[in-house]
Amino acid sequence: MISIKRLCPSPATVIATIALLVALAGTGYAATALPANSVGNRQLQNNAVTSSKVKDHSLLKVDFASGQLVAGPRGSVGPPGPPGAAGARGPTGPAGAGGTSSLEWAVVDATGNLARSSGVLSVGHLGTGNYIVKFNKNISQCAWPATIRGSSFGMITTELLATTTDTVQVRTRDPFNQVVDRAFHLVAVC
Repeated sequence: MISIKRLCPSPATVIATIALLVALAGTGYAATALPANSVGNRQLQNNAVTSSKVKDHSLLKVDFASGQLVAGPRGSVGPPGPPGAAGARGPTGPAGAGGTSSLEWAVVDATGNLARSSGVLSVGHLGTGNYIVKFNKNISQCAWPATIRGSSFGMITTELLATTTDTVQVRTRDPFNQVVDRAFHLVAVC
């Protein structure tokens, strides 16, 4: 026959079982009875939120103090934006000297052909990078600025051709100072 004493739990087992039930019931109550957003900064202890407790990629830049985030590498340049509005018209410049100056000019291609001009009689191609431009008047007291035509860089020099008063000699070079044929613009400002 089975003894009744064997079926009765010890007092320690009863107390442990009751404590377990109370603990489980309290946790379940806290999980179901706390209202939403009821835990805030005041309820959190210092250093209670660690990296392992934060969902990856859930924080924003504004969540960090200034200087805490390291800048990444610079991105590639984007496409140009639309052109801006035209600016205001500038003031009118001073009046000229009443027609005492003149402006003659030439646009010359790399082979020495005159593309268009004003006040130019002829153009000659003396050799690689060496041209002469003959004007229709004395330009010995004028300035003869010239520029290379096109999108590549180069060098250009001008001087009055020896023993003349109406012809400018133009010499062209590439960016490495090698003599080359280059198209150019020439102006005689008198």
